[in-house]
Order: sequence, then structure tokens, then C-alpha cells
Amino acid sequence: MLSRPPTAPRGARNSSPATRGGDRGGIQKRSRGGAPARVDRDGDLVMDAAAAGNKRRSGKGRLDSPAPSRGSGRGRANGPSPRGGNLGTIKAQRAIIRGLGTEQANVLESRITPGYSTLQITGLSSSKAASNPDGGLESLLSFLERKATERQDPNSNREVKIKKSHMKGDSVFVTASPGDIAQIQKLNGFSFAGAVLEIQARDPATPGLRSDKSGDKKKDGVSPSAEETKERLKAVLATRYNGELKLLDLSALAHDTGLKEMGVFDGSTTTSKIFPALMVVCGGLFKTRQEKQEAIVSVTLADNDLADVADVSSLAETFPDLKHLDLSRNRLAQMSNLDAWGSRLKHLSTLILTGNPIETQLATLKTDILKKYPYLEILNGVQVRTPEEVAAALDFAKSPIPIAGPDFRDVGQVGENFIRQFVVLYDTDRTALLAQFYDSESAYSLSVNVVAPRSHKISAPIAPWAAYLKHSRNMVKITHLPAQMNRLHRGIQAIQSLWATLPATRHPDIQTQGEKYLIECHALPGLADPTGQSVRGVDGLIITMHGEFEEQNNSTEKSLRSFSRTFVLGPGAPGGQPIRVVSDMMALRCWAPLALPKPAANSQPAPTNNNNGSEQQRQEAMAMQLVEKTGMTPQYSALCLTETGWDLEKAFMAFTANKDKLPADAFLANAAR
Repeated sequence: MLSRPPTAPRGARNSSPATRGGDRGGIQKRSRGGAPARVDRDGDLVMDAAAAGNKRRSGKGRLDSPAPSRGSGRGRANGPSPRGGNLGTIKAQRAIIRGLGTEQANVLESRITPGYSTLQITGLSSSKAASNPDGGLESLLSFLERKATERQDPNSNREVKIKKSHMKGDSVFVTASPGDIAQIQKLNGFSFAGAVLEIQARDPATPGLRSDKSGDKKKDGVSPSAEETKERLKAVLATRYNGELKLLDLSALAHDTGLKEMGVFDGSTTTSKIFPALMVVCGGLFKTRQEKQEAIVSVTLADNDLADVADVSSLAETFPDLKHLDLSRNRLAQMSNLDAWGSRLKHLSTLILTGNPIETQLATLKTDILKKYPYLEILNGVQVRTPEEVAAALDFAKSPIPIAGPDFRDVGQVGENFIRQFVVLYDTDRTALLAQFYDSESAYSLSVNVVAPRSHKISAPIAPWAAYLKHSRNMVKITHLPAQMNRLHRGIQAIQSLWATLPATRHPDIQTQGEKYLIECHALPGLADPTGQSVRGVDGLIITMHGEFEEQNNSTEKSLRSFSRTFVLGPGAPGGQPIRVVSDMMALRCWAPLALPKPAANSQPAPTNNNNGSEQQRQEAMAMQLVEKTGMTPQYSALCLTETGWDLEKAFMAFTANKDKLPADAFLANAAR
């Protein structure tokens, strides 16, 4: 037996042609296979499409609307617009949207097609079953379900079921699914218990309805008149949807026959009143934003006499991800006429402004339009950007601030020596690292950012975060103060216990792979004096380090992490190491290549190593002179010079004014104060 091809859903028997199935009327030709005519169990010729196997197929993915005339252009909407309001002039757009899958269009089709769920049945009161205790209601319902099930396509195993029923006067009202209603309605004119049944689609007032002030019955807060208006608007939308192109034609609404019959454009109503209603109906057809994206790709608003988009502003709310928009033959004259949409519709790939006064200014407005619509590729049928250029512009927009080179202002190479030792020891001997640079007051925290953005070009997998998340002090996620304090680790023992649970790492060699790091170093005054002698505090360094490391695990795959680490270094406590880590804050994120600075085209060449070496030698010489004059250690001498702008005379004056406040370890062991 041949399988039945899919068809568009059929509406009610006496619904308008715009909302019924797309099959054309009349007797159909025999199938090519010469299959015999189908008959029902009573020997009658089966004429309806559902029982006949639906040999007449409607267009796949199209709404149930009358077939377009043979002369209509492909890609035109099926609406009554006198000029079509089409997007067919844009070949590039057709190439983009033709061939997209239409599965979602079928979903939209079933929702946008008006259907009835209630039938009114008369004839029971004149039947022999009327003498039954229940008036014959149960016998009638059983008859309807049995006969409707028997008359279904033999390939269907589903039984017709009536969900609800009640009697009112001489009529019986039954409620069922749209498909079952269609089957039951085919029993119109059948004989039941000696009476002829008359079955009509109705939406009658039923128990549980309430009245508004005007006396209209309401169900779920919607009056029958409002529900009728909604169904008629659905019918209008059905004639204006092209499932093949996923195009919704909203052009020339003032000339729409269906809207005119509703009395919408009677001289008092404008597009600003009917358009929001159309968008409300459209929005109600979808459950998710993704369904909208898949069903509606293109919209045309041509020939609507729009001086600005304020009257159609609800389009951007209903379809914010629209890709192709036709605004041709309106009265748009300047960019501000598009302001009512705000920053929405930013995903537009095609924009048509043909026939608007603004068209003559597009050459000068091109830059503004591209800023407003960052994904735009086609403007008035001309390609203004390639997909690659769009991707590059989007990447640039994510980091509009130029990335400057690192600023490393070291003092006596204290920062450089620390970083070189830290990277090696953290990978090889964390216990020795703690003993050399940390003490009982050192603080350490770890923060994990699992949603850090990275380029769509990166295909490297993201390794699991389980080993880090339980220790993360990300204050966007951890908002309670006790939890925040519990994840701040202070002292060598607490830090060592945490580091022992973290995966082993391997950082790039800082000597040979320095391009994988960005490191900055600056002086930081006002740190707490570990000796307690200086009220104003002591000077230290703040070092910010950005880079990557590879986790050393048993997995054969490479697990890379990107990190940022900020150190605060200060002088050590008496009897301890000369330099200590006051604070160590590490932030982890998904791996991405380091955003290295790029020199501007007109920038001056960087100073040569010789110049850098000469400057460093000069500073070292000045520091030694201050050591000889003051008896301070080279580190403190360099800090003093940094604070005074490397002016030897000012540095000596600052030392003289504050030497009584300096800690004992600020001086050489054999120096006289």
C-alpha cells in the first residue's frame, strides 16, 4: 500500500478558503500507479482528501492559503498587496533564505490556521434515543465516536474521542481536538436512531462563561467578539505567509481585503492601531524565541506610507532576531526615522530602503547604518560587507579599547626576580615557594570565571572546573559574607593545604616564550609596616601577570587555562625573608590566546635594548650612591629614588626627614645610623 504524503492541516468544513487546506477543488486525476478509486464501508465514493490518502499535496511548508496565480513571481507573498511588496529584487537574499528547512514553518502553519473545537449537533430530540433516561446523549456520543473512527484513513490507528459535551435545548455541543472535530463534522447528514443529524461548527456560550459590563460572554477573560477578531487576523496572516521563504508579507496593509472586510481601515483606523494587534497574534503563535527565529526570517513592510517606524515599532519586540527586512516605497527620510526600533533588530543581514527619500543619502549614511546594524551585509541589493568583514567587526566591537603594551616599572629588579622564581617554583615545588616568599600574614584567593567570553574561532574544548569551583571566591557568585571569608586563605599552612588539592601545572618558559605573558609592575606605597614602626606605612610593589598554563593530569588531552594573577609585594618581617607576598589573587577562565598589543602604524620604534640597559645602569648607579650616603640597603635606596622621581638630591632629603621611622632591616648590617 502506498504511504500517504504529508499535507497541510485542514480547517473546519465551512471555514473560509483562506484558512482551509491548500488543495484545489474539483475532481482529481487518477494516480499514476492506476490505483482504484477509494470507497467507504457503505460503498460510497470517498471524496475528501483525508480519507482519499491526500493525493493532492499542498506546497511543503506553506500556510493553508489559496494557490498563487501562475504569473506571480517566486518568492512573492500570497497577500493582496497591489504591488506585491516583494523581496525578489534581492538575489543575494533569495540565495540566503531559499533552501532553509521548513519544518518550523509547518509548526507555524498549524498554529496560524484558524480551527474550531466545538460542534453543535441537532436532531437528537427527534430520534428514538430521546426517550432514554439521559435524553439519548450517551448513545449519540458513542455513535459519533464510532462512526468518525471508522471513516478515518485505514492507516490511522487513532480513535476519535469527544472531550466534553453538554445539552442545551434541542442541541448538543461537543468539544474535541481540531482533527477529531473535522472527522465528526463529516457525519453531517447521517441518520441516527431514525433522525437526521445536522452538525455545524460553533463556538457557543458554555457553562462557566462570565459576562462583561456590556453583556458579552467571556471565557478566560476573552469575549467571543475578541476571539472572533483574533481568528480573523490569523486568517489575514495565513494569506500573507510564505513558508518556502519564511517570509511574512505585511506590505500595503491598508489595501488588504480581509482587513477591509473587518472594517479596520474605515477612515478612522491607521496602521498604528492594527499593526500592534497583528504582532500580538503573531507573538501568541510561538512558545520560544527560537521558534520565531526558525519560522520568520524575512518581513516586508513595503507600501505602508510610513514616515517613521513608530507605527510598526512592535515588530522589533515580536521578531528581534529578524534577518531580512524590506521597507521599500515608504516615506522614510532620515536615520532618526528608524529610532523607534532602538538597538533592536541588530541581527539584520538585509535591509531594503528602495523608494524612500533616504535612499539618496545612503552613500553618506552608510557608516551610521552599519553601526546601527552590525550584522548587515546587503543594503538596497548591494553587498556592503562580506560575512568575514562582519565577523571581524564583531570581534573588534568586543574589545573597542586599544590594548597598550605592559608597563613594567621595577625597582632594583625586585619584581623581575620574584616572577622568574615564582613561575618555576609553582610548577615544581610549591612548598619551597611558600617558605621563600609567604608568611603567616600572606593572603591567597582563587576566583573562577566560567562565562568569560572568547572568540567563536576558538575550538579548543573547555576542561572541567570541578577541582577549582569548590574553592572559588568569585564574588558575583559567592554573595554571602561568611562564605566569602571562608574562601580567603591566610598564612602558609592554609595556603599550602589548598595548593595541595589543585592540579599540577606547567607554565610556558618565561625566558623563551615571553610572548605568552603580559606582566606589569608598579610601586605601591602605604603598605602596613611589618615592624610596626612606620605610621605612614612602607612602599612595595604591585605586579599583575596575565598568561596561561597547562594542567598536568593523566588525561591524554591538553588542558589549558588562561589566568590573571595579582601580587602585592612588601618588605619582609624582621628575621624573615627580605621580600614577602602580602596578597596573591588568582583568577582563572577558559583558555584563549593572549590579546597582545599591536603597535600603531605611525608609532615610533621601541627603544633599543642598549637604551634600556643604559637607563637601568644609570638607576643602579644612583641607587649605589644613595646607599653610600645613607647606609640603606639597595632595595630601600631604589624605593626612595622611585618615590622622588629618581632625583638623588630629593631622595637624600626624604631619607633625612624620615630615617628615624625606617625599620632596622632598611639599613645595611654594618651601617651607622
